Amino acid sequence: MDSRAVRSFRAFVVVTGVVAIVLGIVAVVWPEPSLVLVALVFGVYLVAAGSMRVVAAVRGHGTTAVWRWTSGTVGSLVGVAGLVTLVDPAVPLLVYAVLAGVAFLLEGVAALVGAFVGHPGSSRLPTVVSGLLSLIGGVVVLVAPGLALTVFTVFSGIALVVVGAAALLLLPPRAAARR
Repeated sequence: MDSRAVRSFRAFVVVTGVVAIVLGIVAVVWPEPSLVLVALVFGVYLVAAGSMRVVAAVRGHGTTAVWRWTSGTVGSLVGVAGLVTLVDPAVPLLVYAVLAGVAFLLEGVAALVGAFVGHPGSSRLPTVVSGLLSLIGGVVVLVAPGLALTVFTVFSGIALVVVGAAALLLLPPRAAARR
């Protein structure tokens, strides 16, 4: 690799590593505002995506009527979901948390069924433990979805700090950039 490519790569790693660390610290220090900001950005995305889908449906000359109606309907629903998100960002966040809680419960049930019915390649005890932990996690998330989101945000922030720091620590040496 030539020296310009190494310097460019180093700059990329430094910028992304520092951004990851800063965003991770923000998520750990202010988890609720971080979640709200993410929800608001997602709401803007949903409004834009829904609007574009509706425009595509209206201008979709030469496409089937079924596609146009489906695309327009889906676009409208996506746009409305984005508006709901922009009006009250807590609503979609709680919906996501509830969906995650239900998924944990379903995973726990599936693991326990697999443990007792038996499936190849797994031991019963670890599968039972995994199933029980999934059930407990699902109940906790469903009982306290706001707390679950905060904990998730803090852990995600910690992960960002670790990944950013690791990227900076694993930079190619400056000597490689000079060759």
